[in-house]
Amino acid sequence: MIHATIKEIGKEAVSEKEPILILFDQTATSILRNYSVIQEITSNERFSLKKGGILSFDQQEYTIEHVGTMANENLNTVGHVTLIFDRYSKENSIANGIYLTPYHLPKIKIGTQIEYR
Repeated sequence: MIHATIKEIGKEAVSEKEPILILFDQTATSILRNYSVIQEITSNERFSLKKGGILSFDQQEYTIEHVGTMANENLNTVGHVTLIFDRYSKENSIANGIYLTPYHLPKIKIGTQIEYR
């Protein structure tokens, strides 16, 4: 299991109109930080997420429906992934996306604990 803590939430990072969260680690540029959730990954394990896995934000659990081809690699290198709380569609898929259910954004705040399992 990989643990992370939300350290920062950009002014434009959460929108009820767009069911996505863009995560980066502390290396994100100031422009990216406006649109991103900054996480501090506290585990040394390598990411190897797959369909059926679980992401939790404090006590809110989400099931992985699909992992994009670049998602694990980008998480391992720069802590970056796009979390998509919507149905997976091959035609509109994001290579760095992880598609999650249920299809609604979690409630997050600075200090929220993320578990990847």
